[in-house]
Amino acid sequence: MKKYRKQGWVLVLGSVAFLFACVTVNIYFPAEKVESVAGEIVEDVRGGKNTPSEGDKSSQWGKTLFALLDSTAWAQDATTVSNPTIRALKEKLKTNYEQMKPFYQKGMVKEGGNGYVSAEKTEALNLKEKRELNSLIDAENRYRRQLYEEVAKALKIDPSQLGKIADIFAKEWQKSVR
Repeated sequence: MKKYRKQGWVLVLGSVAFLFACVTVNIYFPAEKVESVAGEIVEDVRGGKNTPSEGDKSSQWGKTLFALLDSTAWAQDATTVSNPTIRALKEKLKTNYEQMKPFYQKGMVKEGGNGYVSAEKTEALNLKEKRELNSLIDAENRYRRQLYEEVAKALKIDPSQLGKIADIFAKEWQKSVR
């Protein structure tokens, strides 16, 4: 009888261990990193910070010295995401934004909560202007989609999480046009 009790306990403990081993693995989503990256990219695209020019050596030297002394600068570098594709997309988004600015100012472009833009209140536009605006909006949304995909790759985030990335970027885009 004792023999069966021991085997029963071993079976129970083994089953419990098996259950813990089979727990569903949640996909890690680094929301804080994405928020940091989104803020930085949107600031670059929409012209938030004034960056020193290449010729301003004294400010470059000071910036380098400050970065060496400031521990937060090291933490920021860890969340900086850049590669040639992201840099090219940022330039395309900057150019597109400059062309869309008049439409933003007239309230004809809306920043959606999904990370993309749409046309709104375009009744005052003629056919040619509507076509131009729609073309700009299509390009903007295409560039943004590519940007979100590249950010996901750079941060090693599963592509199924693009919606979350777009949602985080949406908040930053919306802040930039207020």
